[in-house]
Amino acid sequence: MARNSQATNGQRVHVISRKDGWAVKKEGNSKASKIYSTKSAAERSASKILKGRDVVIHKRDGSIQKWNRAK
Repeated sequence: MARNSQATNGQRVHVISRKDGWAVKKEGNSKASKIYSTKSAAERSASKILKGRDVVIHKRDGSIQKWNRAK
């Protein structure tokens, strides 16, 4: 059994770098919800639209920069 039920329910949202910009992608989905030209725009969107979910912000190299836990 998973320690954090959010991990198994795909409740995390990731902001990841792509060749064409910054993507907001729900964990477990194969495609991004939306692509933004700037990282800050993607972060704002992920935080506003997807309330109640953890938002994981990645650096360009894919490592985690910041993890905003759902409240």
